[in-house]
Amino acid sequence: MDRGVAIIETLEDCSLLEHVRRSSVKIHDVIRDVSVWISSSLEGECKSLVRSGIGLHKMRKDELLSKSYKRVSFMDNQMKELPDALGDCPTISTLLLQKNNMLGEIPGQFLLAFKSLRILDLSECMGIKSLPALDRLIELRALLLDNCRCLETLPPVGGLAKLQVFVCSQTRITALPQGMEKLSSLKLLDLSYNSLTVIPVGTMSCSSNLEYLDIRGNYKLKFMGETGDTSTQFEEILSNERLIDLFIDVENSACTLERSNTLLNRIKKLKRLELSIGLRSGPPKLAPGSHSMKHVRLVGIHLWGERIEWLFMGTHSITFNGCEGLSSVFEKLVANSDKVGCLDTLWKLIIYSCDWVGVGSNAKFDMLPNLKDIFISEFTNMSCILDLALPLGLKLSRLRCITFMGCPQLKYFISLGTIILTLEKLEDVFLSNCEQVEEVFKFDPNSDLDSVSLPNLKRIALKNCPNLRFITEVNIVFPHLEEVLVEDCPLLKKLPLTLQNVGTIKKIQGERKWWDELEWENDDFKILYTPVLELY
Repeated sequence: MDRGVAIIETLEDCSLLEHVRRSSVKIHDVIRDVSVWISSSLEGECKSLVRSGIGLHKMRKDELLSKSYKRVSFMDNQMKELPDALGDCPTISTLLLQKNNMLGEIPGQFLLAFKSLRILDLSECMGIKSLPALDRLIELRALLLDNCRCLETLPPVGGLAKLQVFVCSQTRITALPQGMEKLSSLKLLDLSYNSLTVIPVGTMSCSSNLEYLDIRGNYKLKFMGETGDTSTQFEEILSNERLIDLFIDVENSACTLERSNTLLNRIKKLKRLELSIGLRSGPPKLAPGSHSMKHVRLVGIHLWGERIEWLFMGTHSITFNGCEGLSSVFEKLVANSDKVGCLDTLWKLIIYSCDWVGVGSNAKFDMLPNLKDIFISEFTNMSCILDLALPLGLKLSRLRCITFMGCPQLKYFISLGTIILTLEKLEDVFLSNCEQVEEVFKFDPNSDLDSVSLPNLKRIALKNCPNLRFITEVNIVFPHLEEVLVEDCPLLKKLPLTLQNVGTIKKIQGERKWWDELEWENDDFKILYTPVLELY
């Protein structure tokens, strides 16, 4: 997969492909026409038939009967039906039929013509409810059924011994097809966002070559053993030695957060991990990127094991949503800090709707030295970020972005000058619906410093903070501030702007009444910022 991404990126760099959105690229019309002409004109065994995106309503039988076609594309048309019988198409190895939204059925005899077929793509054929027998496609390497919204059942697949890529996501299937345990050549399996309820224990361990597994979004999924017992079977999935990419949702009631050393080592070896525990209705599916990322989401957890460090080890971002006893999680991390060491891969921490009672002891070193992004929403009993930073020994030296939303006890973001001397990397600050916050940046009066600079701060957004009086009262400067957004902060009467900021500020957004009531040391300053105002 990484090699494929690298090829696409190279083609983009050469302007042969254009980036469209996160998971899509397109080819320029002229380059496409030339490519189609070349591939259709080749002599020998590599000739292609391309009839994609031209509004076809049906497929002509005689077009496919050429003995020289190897790749055939009828994608992105308006075909309602396919020929029932074609004869023999022995050379065709690739058949692309995706994005024929009006196609409602694949005739039973149609696929029998393609005995050498290696790639079959029916993705986004949203009218298909079932497929004909596939067992004669013994050369098939890739079967792609992504976003076939009406697909309800699959035929047996045990005869597809050479199948390496099987994508069947965003469909209505509730059970795996028969013969899944026989797909020993399978390398990529995507069964995400279906309605699967049961996977028989032993199914995953039979695919010894499996490298990529995605079973997210099957919120009623159980792994059912022979005796009827229910288990998450994390052990079975991770027993695949070649597995490097894993995306999975696990029901809270079926999961224990205790892990053995063996499993910890296997989790470490994963290149990409997205693990959601307790998640029943999660975020939309994201296309896999080219970078190694490990994400852990924990929803509604209230029973924590003694060994919870595995949640953080090798993880790039972690989310706690509606979890009880979060303080105990960090308490255990601190208590085991000598054994755990620095969790230097974690760069993003997200906390939603959790309680906080504090941690009794402090780490002797920065446990999250590479933390870049903190997002905290509805986190009770936190007065400032130091409540979290002190126990974990955080220096926040790499922090780039911080967000507080709906934190009722928050008094200020941070106090600078003693424990945290500066935040050199900080670029973005966003505070919203924090009723008690009075000041964003405090300057510690016990500091030996005359002033503190936040050299890279670019954006400050403040919304619905009715008691906010200052962004900073004294001794903190923002030499590269670019944007200030203020909404429903009636007591905020001063902005930390000087003549130095005139050349850097690009936007000041807020209510006209608020702007008119701002207080300035020099009224000329106010005039200087008029060109960048966006008032409403």
